[in-house]
Amino acid sequence: MSGSTKTLATRHPSNRLHPSLSPSRESLWAEASSHYDVGVRLFHTEVLDITPFNCDACFAFSSLLAAHAWPFSHQTSDLFLSSLPSAEQAFNTTWASLLRGVHTLLDTAWDWIANGPLGPLLETHTIYPAIVRKANPEISAKLTGLGQLWDPPPSRYNPADIEALSEALVLIQEACGILTSSTSERPLSAISLALAWPTCVSATFLELVDRLEPEALIILAHYSLILNQVDGVWFMHGMSRQLLQTVHERIGKVWESWIAWPLQDLALNELNNHMDDGIVHDTLLFP
Repeated sequence: MSGSTKTLATRHPSNRLHPSLSPSRESLWAEASSHYDVGVRLFHTEVLDITPFNCDACFAFSSLLAAHAWPFSHQTSDLFLSSLPSAEQAFNTTWASLLRGVHTLLDTAWDWIANGPLGPLLETHTIYPAIVRKANPEISAKLTGLGQLWDPPPSRYNPADIEALSEALVLIQEACGILTSSTSERPLSAISLALAWPTCVSATFLELVDRLEPEALIILAHYSLILNQVDGVWFMHGMSRQLLQTVHERIGKVWESWIAWPLQDLALNELNNHMDDGIVHDTLLFP
């Protein structure tokens, strides 16, 4: 957690004036940047020693950092993969790493926060098998079919890598199972599902993503099926498109056919929203 806060202070978009800002807003942006820098320094000190007395403030601050990172970057910040040269990547903080930082804090202070004033904000990530089994058979079959990418296992992967790929795929299947159920049956909201997946996948899976392993990138591309459900949320709007563009640029033509479905669903979702004259409604994938 502390490592993320250190790098965030140098890479957060509020530390530079955006060229499109009008002069009247530049002073507000600069003032916000100053407050942000002070806040991060104080947060970095507090988060090193989480207690019942500072856990609520640290949880609120870290959650706000994660929520605002994407919109404050004008939808250009890195979600999972760094766009910086290799030598500079150690000084960059991705959106996924910010979310995982919040999750790390909750691992330490869940009981304190749950019994405090911010308790109503917490939502446990519980999967109900009966609901997952109701998933659209076509969607379930498509996702299950991705498993053939590592069956038989490629020689470059060890058992831990295969387990990480399988677990990441199962988490997407579970989320899609919930999203295809009726709204009244859903144990978790679409926003909670979208925020949960990056925190629940293993560090090994994210390492495979960093290595640009095609199987991991293909699974990551299918995470956009979940992101499409929350594209109308202000702090997540545009994430699905950015994620798929990044994966498409890096995966190579040999593997492009494996992400055709997520690309198609993104196009249908954007067309659906456009035809509604700017009012966002559910994608065609999850009616």
